Amino acid sequence: MRAAALAAVLALVLAGGCAKFPSTGGGPKTKRLVFKMTVAGTLRPGYVYIVALRPSVDLNPTTQGPIPVIAPPWGNGFVAGNATYFVQWDALQSPQYNLFAFRDAQLNEWFLLGAPVNFVDVPVNGRTLQFEVDLTQIAPTPADALLYKSIQVNFLTMDRVPQGSGGSKSWDALGNGALPSEINSYVSIPLQNAGVYDNTRFFDLEPSGDNPDPDLDIVDWSIEVRNN
Repeated sequence: MRAAALAAVLALVLAGGCAKFPSTGGGPKTKRLVFKMTVAGTLRPGYVYIVALRPSVDLNPTTQGPIPVIAPPWGNGFVAGNATYFVQWDALQSPQYNLFAFRDAQLNEWFLLGAPVNFVDVPVNGRTLQFEVDLTQIAPTPADALLYKSIQVNFLTMDRVPQGSGGSKSWDALGNGALPSEINSYVSIPLQNAGVYDNTRFFDLEPSGDNPDPDLDIVDWSIEVRNN
């Protein structure tokens, strides 16, 4: 799947209810990650809201994590750097959340894996998205999931997914988008122990007001690591 088809395909994939819960049963113990992101205004249908992920077997990976695409050439139009998975929220699709895996290192092709194991539908005029991913969903095998020691994450908002070598977009991501030195910010979350990692714990990495559009302006986020 290529970026040009992103909006159209995401509006059509999967039919289902307002939430999806994991089944119970035997299997290797793993971790669950609960993601939350809040904007200053409301989550607007038609805008693009993405959480980009890159799990790692290294506790402190030295390679760059997911970063926003902010200028042409656009590539896929939404994320650059190193990402292997992403979750998109879209009020116009059912379910509202879908998990995708990138097929190539250039991040030009991706495919649908399904919905997160649990999620909260956003009500009309809602500000916060929330979903839960099991590490086995973002690993080749359950055994590989047990090897993950950290995950690099970025929260991305944008009014459109541009293509080609022209045009512009309005966007927000972790870090102060008004400062060139913070545009390529992301967080690396350790996975060994349960805990909550949020904007306060990262010294207010994401400020409010760095995008004038409140429906794109990220004002808070958190990632909770849960033992399964």
